[in-house]
Amino acid sequence: MSDNTEISNYKGKIEWSLFFMRITIFLVMFAWTVDKFVDPSHGAAILKGFYFIGGAGEQLVMAMGAAEMVLILAFLAGMWKKYTYGLILVFHGLTTLASWDRYIPPDVSLTFYTAWPMLAACITLYWLRDLDQKFTLSK
Repeated sequence: MSDNTEISNYKGKIEWSLFFMRITIFLVMFAWTVDKFVDPSHGAAILKGFYFIGGAGEQLVMAMGAAEMVLILAFLAGMWKKYTYGLILVFHGLTTLASWDRYIPPDVSLTFYTAWPMLAACITLYWLRDLDQKFTLSK
């Protein structure tokens, strides 16, 4: 097999892999965003419990959800990658780090450990954003 054929095969695999990362990261972010509309009091409790931001009303949480929805839809579409992929990385990174006490006994929650592979996926997708061409609106 020639070097060009091997490179072409890897290029396709990389594009599909990055696409799957983008879709699955979107699905997680979408669930968190929808929760802000379905149960804004939960969003307010998260702001208070993890980020020490008390007094956030339901309207503020829903406004945050609306802005987040615009961001994640642009992310899903592969638009403005430097900014949308970067913001997704920052937001998920902050969420992962804000949960630091869930990784330490006695409050260990194994569910919170799933944030780490997703953080790695966000970093990978951000670093390789120029190679993420599958089903994007910006090439």
